[in-house]
This record gives sequence, structure tokens and C-alpha cells, in this order.
Amino acid sequence: MANQASNEMVTTVGELDLVMERTFDAPQELVFKVFTEAEHVARWWAPLPYTIPVCKIDLRPGGIWHYCMRSLEGEVQWVRSVYSEIVRPERVSYSSLFSDENAVPNDMIPEQFWTVKIFDVDGKTRLVSQIKYESPEALKLTLDMGMREGYAEALNNLAGYLKELQ
Repeated sequence: MANQASNEMVTTVGELDLVMERTFDAPQELVFKVFTEAEHVARWWAPLPYTIPVCKIDLRPGGIWHYCMRSLEGEVQWVRSVYSEIVRPERVSYSSLFSDENAVPNDMIPEQFWTVKIFDVDGKTRLVSQIKYESPEALKLTLDMGMREGYAEALNNLAGYLKELQ
């Protein structure tokens, strides 16, 4: 197991999972809201310089979160996630795969199984994101593609966005 702390983030890489934890100076309800509502997610989710020109969220078990990340060069990556559990304002679970613009999944990367826990800690919020994979090879592939760094940057964006909202 390897640990890495940077930018207020603690990252743990296990055999089949990646766990990233960060505390935000914002209330739990607000963090849950900006993590689950499309108009907010589109403002912070993508690592810079990517943007999110399309973001649709149907926040319910079985509902789909479908979004597009666009690079400065105009390259696009579509992602389709299916929610399995919503516990307001404490937890969201979903599975994710790359897809096309019609939300038809593809196997460009292995499926990821996310559980995002949102804890109130004396008026601040601790966000713990656990991403599970079906094999060590699947985890390694996404780490090699920059998953850890990309998500860390998105959480940096989230911290800035939360400051704007307060």
C-alpha cells in the first residue's frame, strides 16, 4: 500500500482500489449539492484545461450521469456513470465507463466503481472517494493514464468553486 499526501489530500493506493481524501472549508450539504447537481459539477469536475460542455445528472439509483470533457484542442471524452446508491447528504455510489455522446459505454478504460462519502467534521466537510477496480491491472492502467492526478486537480477546482459560492 502506498500513501501520498499533497495539497491537503491523502491518497492511498491498494491492490484493487484508489482512495483519495480531502477536507473542504464548506458545509456538508453544500459539498453534496455541488457534487451531485449538473450545473455545479460542470464548473469544477474536469482537470484544467479541460471543460465540461455537456453534463446531465439523473440523481437516483439506476439514474445516469453523462458528461463530456473537452480539451483546448477540441478532443472530447464522454463518460457514463450509473448511480447505485444515494444517501443525502452522506454518500453517493456509482459505476463509470467511457461512452459515446449517446451514453453507450465502451471499454476504453476498465469500469470504475466509486463510493464517495461526505462527512461533516465540525462545520467542514471531509470527502472520501474510493474507486474500486476488478483487477490490479485495471487499477494500474487508470493510474498510468493519470487518474490520481486528474482527480486531485478536479478536487482543487472544487475547493476553489466552493469558496466562490460562500
